[in-house]
Amino acid sequence: MSKVSNTRIPEEEFLQMRRETLAAWPTGKEVDFDEAVEYLKNLPEDRYFGKILANYKKEGKLGLYPRSGTPIVEQEIELLQSMNDEGVRLFPFTTDSYTRNMQLDKAQQLLDESIATGKPKLNGYPIVCHGVKTTRKVVESCKGGFDVRSSRKANSLIAEIAFASGMTSMPNSMFGWIGSYDKTATVEECIRTAQYLGRLEGYYADRGVTLSITTHGWLFNGVVPMYINTATKIIEALLSAGQGAKSIIPLMNFQGNAYQDIADFRAAPKLYRKYLDKFGYTDVEIPGLIGDQSPLWPFPQDLGSAFGYINYVATIAGMAPINGCSVKTIDEAIGVPSIESHQQTYRSANWIFNVVRQQGLELNSAEIDLEQEMSEKAVSAIIEKVAEMGDGDIVAGIEPAIMAGVLDSPFCLNVNAKDQVLGVKDLHGAARYIDYGNLPIPQEVREYNDEKVREREIAEGRKMTFEVSLDDFWAISRGSLISSPDDAKNDGEPDIEPLNMENPPTIITGTVGVDSHVIGTKVLSRALREAGFKVVALSAQTSPEEFIKAAQETAADAMLISSLYGMAEMDLRGFRDKCVEAGIGDILLYVGGILGVGKHDFEEDEKKFKEIGFDRVYPPETSVKRDIRDLHEDLKARGRI
Repeated sequence: MSKVSNTRIPEEEFLQMRRETLAAWPTGKEVDFDEAVEYLKNLPEDRYFGKILANYKKEGKLGLYPRSGTPIVEQEIELLQSMNDEGVRLFPFTTDSYTRNMQLDKAQQLLDESIATGKPKLNGYPIVCHGVKTTRKVVESCKGGFDVRSSRKANSLIAEIAFASGMTSMPNSMFGWIGSYDKTATVEECIRTAQYLGRLEGYYADRGVTLSITTHGWLFNGVVPMYINTATKIIEALLSAGQGAKSIIPLMNFQGNAYQDIADFRAAPKLYRKYLDKFGYTDVEIPGLIGDQSPLWPFPQDLGSAFGYINYVATIAGMAPINGCSVKTIDEAIGVPSIESHQQTYRSANWIFNVVRQQGLELNSAEIDLEQEMSEKAVSAIIEKVAEMGDGDIVAGIEPAIMAGVLDSPFCLNVNAKDQVLGVKDLHGAARYIDYGNLPIPQEVREYNDEKVREREIAEGRKMTFEVSLDDFWAISRGSLISSPDDAKNDGEPDIEPLNMENPPTIITGTVGVDSHVIGTKVLSRALREAGFKVVALSAQTSPEEFIKAAQETAADAMLISSLYGMAEMDLRGFRDKCVEAGIGDILLYVGGILGVGKHDFEEDEKKFKEIGFDRVYPPETSVKRDIRDLHEDLKARGRI
């Protein structure tokens, strides 16, 4: 086990860490800390993310918290100003995937291509390549506060450049990295990276500049209650406060059931304050609470359903005790959104926010009170157990808790997580566990949870299984909070008899590049095993070279590659040629997902990837049964089955 603790990094050690961080890319030289302090002190209050949120809270308002981030500066400014026109003042600022993973040469290459063509080639804003001077132009172009997004590898460098540029908030989500963004990072690496950000914010705070930290917690990829997510958010808050951060913002997720969501929103500030005070951080402020539409699960592709999806969230948000709300754009499912879709989405959501808030509508019921009680008991039990495992030091308890499955989540990306828990929805769409793994959930909460699961089993006449969990995951995109017993039968694909072979075909699966979307490839891997194939599952964030090496070593018959972050063309250029060079030129190659940045015609994507050398190309939401049927046909034609 590592020897991390919740003690502040000594100043000399921190300054050396800063020197090393800023030396990683030429724009690091643009960061002058003393100058940045003065620049931030002279910013108007409407540029401070935490102050904007606090004003919303004071005035009883609900502000939009949309995503933004495109590589071309002029287009980014145009986008931000269009959002300003719709009243947006809170900006989660998305950096591109290559920047987030410190593949800065690739980011620079695609930034140059974006500028040359006028078309975005990156799925976000390459803040490190642009640097402080250019990013200040972006910040100064509009009114609002920026909460800049990253993942672990580039988190420290991005924070340095972002704060020096005038951005005033950043997630410190070490559990988000473990849950969904970093496959191989150790728990200690995640902790130490998060401590750097907390220490940097503390360093600014010591000089009179209060920046904010948003806490996202363990981002899960399946249907489970928010207990672990809320508990890990609070642990992130304690870690950040331990390094001197003074402004912590809970970011709470919608799950779909109004009673359960509002109960979680009501429980969160109470629990944050309880544990910040308990561990001695009484001077840390909580400016407000943000509701996040993620992880309300897969987004509908048709326009009418997409409007229904965002407006349902807006309605619940209007009745919830939150001060900011993230809603996805109506074209979320088909690529990077246009300015027009941003505007239409936020006009619609703002209309609902205003109408609901002006009426003072609130949801109150015994069911909400009970859900809140269960949430508070479960979250408290988890936090207390982690602290116990660290002998009273909450940060020291994180690694043993993860290794023991005391902190756990379904379909987790990181190799250090147990991935032993699973959940489904109950009859009313609230998330429940069907497998607790080693989670320290109190008996009273388990009995309540189990009763709700049994109610659905009796009503539907079936057990709640892995398959039901997956169907529940997809249900919201089909206009329902829970799946129907007929969903699996109505996917339009015939059932296929499992192979019964002594030497079945070997299939390599994984998500390419630095893409962290893992649930699709995990589900596909399981389905292939159940269909009788031998599967080598590489999970997400897999380089082309790793795919080829695995195929060489196993004499694989096919590779099924997924990509959902829009940059597969860059990742897979010359992939068939590389297979030929490696002596596996005749291997079957399938690829599917969101294969380009922005709106794309699937026929164009299919043509492009077949020219690269892929045998089959699939759009998003393709049935797993179709993949397996095609695989049967292709392998049968080759005499392999």
